[in-house]
Amino acid sequence: MTATGPYRTATFHRIDVTPDARAVMPGVHVLTLEADVTADPAALAAATDDAWGAAHAQWHGASRAEVRAAPRVAAYRELSRLLGTHPDKQPPSVQALVDRGLRGKPLGSWPRINPAVDAVNAVAVRTLVALGVFDRDRLAGDVTLRLTDGTEEFTALGADGPATLGPGRPVLADDERVLSLFAHRDGVHQAVTAGTRRVLLLACAVPGVDQDACRDALLEAAALLGGTP
Repeated sequence: MTATGPYRTATFHRIDVTPDARAVMPGVHVLTLEADVTADPAALAAATDDAWGAAHAQWHGASRAEVRAAPRVAAYRELSRLLGTHPDKQPPSVQALVDRGLRGKPLGSWPRINPAVDAVNAVAVRTLVALGVFDRDRLAGDVTLRLTDGTEEFTALGADGPATLGPGRPVLADDERVLSLFAHRDGVHQAVTAGTRRVLLLACAVPGVDQDACRDALLEAAALLGGTP
């Protein structure tokens, strides 16, 4: 899908969703956009801090209830319930970022991983669109949203080693492996590092967060990474 006009010129793709996954998550889509990480590191860090700072001004004094009632946060909380998880015990990513880095927290206390990931997270908290970022050069083939068959191994970020996933779990996977427990936790294989130069940006559209909002967020993230916010 090539967007023009208000989206400028960019090519978006929508990840294939298998029929069984679509039955479990009706109305859920993942849009992607490839981007280059070419921004000067110092300039990227400064622009990222500016974006986080603007979000901090919005959310610092908010109550827990106000965060959860924000329409896009509420939409992702419904996705959590749809997937059988309690959104307070396993909050959606945008809610977790606001809670961990902004709500009731001092300025500058947002989570820091590396400049590219921090920039994408900054766009996520500003737009309240759930975003992900993969190292494009570490992917094998196309990414699909599907359900596990009970044989796949997955090594999550921060885990001691691989674990075998039970059947019926929604995952993002390429042609060789599971990349992410969908809407929950990413794996180590495609993790973005300081050496990453090409990324695949992902945005999750759900009822209440439309695909236009996802496209806007993807473009904002790509521009930040490219040094042209």
